[in-house]
Amino acid sequence: MKKKFSEDAPTNATGGSVPGTGDDKSVVKKKKCSKDCKCASCLIKRKLKGTYECGKKPDKNLEFWKTEDRNYRKEYDNYHSKPEQREKNAARLRARRLMVKKGKVKKHDKMDVHHKDNNPLNNDPKNLSVTTQKYNRTEPRLREEGEQASTPDITPDSTFAQMPVFKVNQDDFVRCQDVKKKYARWNKHIDTESDYGKKIHGYAKKNPKKSIIVQDDKSGHMVYLKKYSQLEK
Repeated sequence: MKKKFSEDAPTNATGGSVPGTGDDKSVVKKKKCSKDCKCASCLIKRKLKGTYECGKKPDKNLEFWKTEDRNYRKEYDNYHSKPEQREKNAARLRARRLMVKKGKVKKHDKMDVHHKDNNPLNNDPKNLSVTTQKYNRTEPRLREEGEQASTPDITPDSTFAQMPVFKVNQDDFVRCQDVKKKYARWNKHIDTESDYGKKIHGYAKKNPKKSIIVQDDKSGHMVYLKKYSQLEK
């Protein structure tokens, strides 16, 4: 008995691809992942390798699958609900609103209003500053330790007439002979990338109302690098 063929069945074609014959480019073949593939499924498989058998689900007791839910209600009942903490939180909100009015912060800017003395009840404008969330939310002790580690030593080498004296080599002393004037750049007088330059520059920023003297470490000659009287003009 002869088989009946449908009129829509594909025939030998010399033109474009015919659907159903394997020549259709619209059918995307899934590529196999390589050994070093970094897709999400491959990364999870590598982490769980050896922890489960083929065809079985991973053990939910594994650390990879554990998720700890934060109990906000318990935190509020044990800490944030206390009267003193509620008062501090209200003071922080007032400080935030004050800085918003001044235009220093805005909604969703990911910046915090920082209390310089770490007292949230002191909303004196002089005590407020705008900092990053990471800096403001770091414990004060760890914050101070980080600042001390990153701050270079700015102690003067000696003093002359109650003014700080910094010793430099002969070549740097010649560069420092021109007195730094107001608004002049420091890199025109000192090498701000050198050890002595960081020391002098750091001291000047911490003590803007003090003069600075530099001394040639060989000849002992001294010259003003900065005079506070000139900065007042």
